[in-house]
Amino acid sequence: MNKLVLSALAASVAIGTTNASEGDWAGLDAELNTLTSSLDHHEGGPNLSGYIEAGYLTSGDYDGNPATDDTDSEWDTYREGLSVSGSVGGFGYHMDIDGSDAGDDHYVTFEKFGIGWTMGEFRAPTTGNHLENEEDMAFNTRSALGGGGGRETGLMASGSMDALGYWIHFGGDEGLTARVSYDVMSGDGLNLSLAYSMDDSDPAAGADSNSWMEANVSMSGFSLAYTMGDSDANIGGADNGEDSATCAVLSYMVNADWTVSIRETDQDDGSDSTMDWAINYNDDGGRWTIQSLEATIDGADDAVGFGVIVGF
Repeated sequence: MNKLVLSALAASVAIGTTNASEGDWAGLDAELNTLTSSLDHHEGGPNLSGYIEAGYLTSGDYDGNPATDDTDSEWDTYREGLSVSGSVGGFGYHMDIDGSDAGDDHYVTFEKFGIGWTMGEFRAPTTGNHLENEEDMAFNTRSALGGGGGRETGLMASGSMDALGYWIHFGGDEGLTARVSYDVMSGDGLNLSLAYSMDDSDPAAGADSNSWMEANVSMSGFSLAYTMGDSDANIGGADNGEDSATCAVLSYMVNADWTVSIRETDQDDGSDSTMDWAINYNDDGGRWTIQSLEATIDGADDAVGFGVIVGF
């Protein structure tokens, strides 16, 4: 385990009491469960929702869009999405009219045999970083461990038993993706959650199974989210032979409005590790962010951007 992870974990455990920050899985797994609920709060008609981010980016090696890099300084809109969701009887539905760069969500939800079901196109249940919604991300890039936010078609079963939650996704080519999480402890003191996920979503293509282990610790406004596992950038991608990629995110919630985060990522694929930072400020319906993007530890060029994301 690298020095950043050891130092961050020691700081987290030594602090005291806490409120869980943006990295806490309680919120993430609650969002996963809403995929398989009946969406009763949408009964009576469709609900329109969305988000848009506008800002400024300095020139650098990465501009936040996976399709391009080495861009000049620019004002632009970055993340954006528009969705319709609702329910009819015992069925829920969700459709992205204009989704993110990582893909669109189109799915139906229902409950049968005491199990929640999701059918359509959505994020397969792998790592927390992969499952986080675009509008909720402190950084506007992902670590890529677990799929990088890409969507998969298939059928997912999910449920919970006390502190244990499970999600099982059956995709194309007889592929299987699964996530299990366990809330070890939560409350006014130390919060600790653990998760394990695996992806065997494309056996017909000859790709090896991938797996990830995660731990989330939070205390007194500090939180540490640590992920370790295979470094394939895409669900179902060919295995690169490495299985010790890591991502560590240390966040501090200064108060209800301000949060500071740093992230170290090692894809374990021969490239340099990256170190990013972000400062978020909640401001009357919007969230301002200033951040670095893909700054390598050895000092290679990087971009810095700031902007505001508004959800509705």
